[in-house]
Amino acid sequence: MDDKLPTQHSEHYSDLIAQLNDPAWLKQNTEMDNDGWVEAGNGLQPYVAALKRLSDEDMRKMKEQVRVLSMLLPVLRDWMVSWELGASFEAAYIEAQTLLFQHIQRAATAQESWVKELATAYEQGTRAEYPPALLRKRLAEILTQENWQALAKAAMQDMEKRILQHAQLPAELPTAV
Repeated sequence: MDDKLPTQHSEHYSDLIAQLNDPAWLKQNTEMDNDGWVEAGNGLQPYVAALKRLSDEDMRKMKEQVRVLSMLLPVLRDWMVSWELGASFEAAYIEAQTLLFQHIQRAATAQESWVKELATAYEQGTRAEYPPALLRKRLAEILTQENWQALAKAAMQDMEKRILQHAQLPAELPTAV
């Protein structure tokens, strides 16, 4: 075994760490626009460009929506776990997340005030005023009959896909010992 290899790797990693701690290198390799935006890598450029196009009001709404979803999604998940969907839980939960996000994005006037209430509670640290049972009740009110059907369809399609995958596999026979 080559004893030089671990030493070379160690030296290489030490050089990389030293480079990351070098202020001149960081300044050269960190892009910061005059407007204060910082980008961390080429992959984020389209995302940052999209964020830059948002108005202050759009940005405020987006933050509000994220805060509300951070309160509602754990409750939704726990509630749906109680439905005992088994292997199809994930498909139904992803569909439910999508539907909930759509409702939050285009909240009707009655729901909009509630969304703002939740966002304010999040910001003020008074989330305890909204226990899971209350949030679950509200989720049940937000979801429409079409939403419930979409959740059932997502779970059914996932289960169908799982069952039909087994039809493709040859049956395994137990071997006698």
